[in-house]
Amino acid sequence: MVKHTFVICAYKESPYLEACIQSILPQKEDSEVIVCTSTPNAMIESLCEKYQLPMRVNDAPSSIHGDWNFAVAQAAGAYVTLCHQDDVYEMGYA
Repeated sequence: MVKHTFVICAYKESPYLEACIQSILPQKEDSEVIVCTSTPNAMIESLCEKYQLPMRVNDAPSSIHGDWNFAVAQAAGAYVTLCHQDDVYEMGYA
């Protein structure tokens, strides 16, 4: 059973998305990490491939509450951290 999930909400082409991913991956506690978007594009796809992260696409009309609810629903963890693409996390956050 997954205890914790980081869900990164990615929108369009953010120059900060990679820094967000890089701050999450080396956390001291193991966590599931997934990327969710309603605006799939080559940049998000390439970062998901580079860091071997699953990308989940919300096909419903884009809205902040709809996208965030979709993102939380994708998490397997009992605890979920909903991450905006420009968030950066300290090493011990998880």
